[in-house]
Amino acid sequence: MKPVGFLLKIFPLTVSVMLLSCIRNDIPYPVVELAITSVQGDGFTCTSSDIDLAARTVVIHLDDTTDISNVHIVSAGFTEGASSDVAFPGYFDMRSDLPVILELYQKYEWNIRAEQVIERSFEVEGQIGKAEIDAERFIVRVKVPKGTDLNNIVIKKAVLGPEGITVMDPDPSEITQFETYRTITVKYHDFVEKWQIYVETTDIHAVVTSAAAGSRVMWLEGSGVPDTELGFRYRKAGTEEWTVVDAADLHVSGGSFSAYVGGLEPGTDYEVVAYSGENDSESVLLRTYSETALPNSGFEDWATIDNIVCPYLDVSDAFWGTGNPGAAIVSITLTDKTEDKRPGSSGTYGALLESKLAGIMGIGRFASGNIFTGAYLGTRGMNGLVGFGRPYSGRPTALTGWVKYTRGDITSTSSVQPPGKDIKVGDPDAGIIYVALGNWTPEEYGVSPAEPGVVLGTQDIPICVDTRDMSTVFDKNAEAVIGYGELLLGESVSEWTEFTINIEYRRFDVEPTHILIVCTSSMYGDYFIGSENSKMWIDDFKLLYDKI
Repeated sequence: MKPVGFLLKIFPLTVSVMLLSCIRNDIPYPVVELAITSVQGDGFTCTSSDIDLAARTVVIHLDDTTDISNVHIVSAGFTEGASSDVAFPGYFDMRSDLPVILELYQKYEWNIRAEQVIERSFEVEGQIGKAEIDAERFIVRVKVPKGTDLNNIVIKKAVLGPEGITVMDPDPSEITQFETYRTITVKYHDFVEKWQIYVETTDIHAVVTSAAAGSRVMWLEGSGVPDTELGFRYRKAGTEEWTVVDAADLHVSGGSFSAYVGGLEPGTDYEVVAYSGENDSESVLLRTYSETALPNSGFEDWATIDNIVCPYLDVSDAFWGTGNPGAAIVSITLTDKTEDKRPGSSGTYGALLESKLAGIMGIGRFASGNIFTGAYLGTRGMNGLVGFGRPYSGRPTALTGWVKYTRGDITSTSSVQPPGKDIKVGDPDAGIIYVALGNWTPEEYGVSPAEPGVVLGTQDIPICVDTRDMSTVFDKNAEAVIGYGELLLGESVSEWTEFTINIEYRRFDVEPTHILIVCTSSMYGDYFIGSENSKMWIDDFKLLYDKI
């Protein structure tokens, strides 16, 4: 009998084929969630907050003059390694969603959706309030007082398409008779729209169109008859005497008017009416918020837990967070208590925020000194997951506190720069303190393209900033931001200085659910850009609730 070795020498190919036929190719492909990470082009904007990983949808916001039927998308970013069935650059009809299939090991269908807001308005002489404009059915309805001559209407303003590129036929200035509706043909780009304009009489002369309360303030909007006395009255619910809003607090434009009123009592019901001449609107009931103090606002409570300095005594009471847990990997502390407190303080400590270079095994990454409402969520390599926000309901009017600041020149930069910036070593650093009220959700703002399909935020801490992907950096212009204010420190402040940051509210149709306060000695620390010589001292923060 021949030895096995002899047989292998004689029949090597046959044996190899037999052996290979016994190997099962059942190694599964890795599951890689694929995402669109950015979209750039002409005539629109798209930020990280416009990318919904859960719904696999990207929203681009078109300028009002952009042709929605011919949108130029220059480029789109994808998860590394993914290919797309749609080629960019290109021109696309965005009146319906643009489906994009991404493929690596599996296929994922995404949609790019366009939203376009065209600021339309219509106004006639004697009009009560704002016109009702239905842009889908091309209908405008205008209210005028009962008894108005509908054969002698003067159109003061007609904007029914993008300004500067819209042609209307007939010219609105030529239309005066409105016993029945009138038609205006509106043309822009390749669109032709037939608008129906109705001018209708009404017995209502005044209405409260919007009303929102803080703890000691309220914001009011109303409509009435132009060229009459317009304004608001208010009183505590259940009382007899009305207070007339001072004329100095009123802003009147035609038949529309608004007011910002202070001096109210927290947790109290108020009735509000608008008036036009001798005519009052129906009353609207408002309840002011209670006042809520910031926990550990004097930065007195500190503990060292697992060798990490924490701005709280116990994690169950935590309101503020810092980057110290991430910096602890290389045994440095970015934020700590300091006995250098503000003048006149009854406390013992303030907080000191120091920007530093965090080095490990010869690798250095810049880290800014910081403190924020939220918590440090975790570390990925040399990158951090930072959770922003804490539950809060109310509308404070300002954040006040005390600050000192030492500004250094930039010592560390990054290949990834903030939008529109080209920061170099030697440029001046800057610190920042900002406050935001919003209704962020973890499903929208607590996700990262670096971990597709994973919600990193929570109901208590809804925002996640992942320094592996700059698209997650906090966006003060995001839709969820209801109110915002900031203090930029571009120069050193050598002595303790009191500051007040006014909070400007952008909308009142939704209620805040969370508050975000961020202080950092290097404002671009999320990009690993800043100065090792920058330091910030802070003490005795407080929310204000009355009119500033």
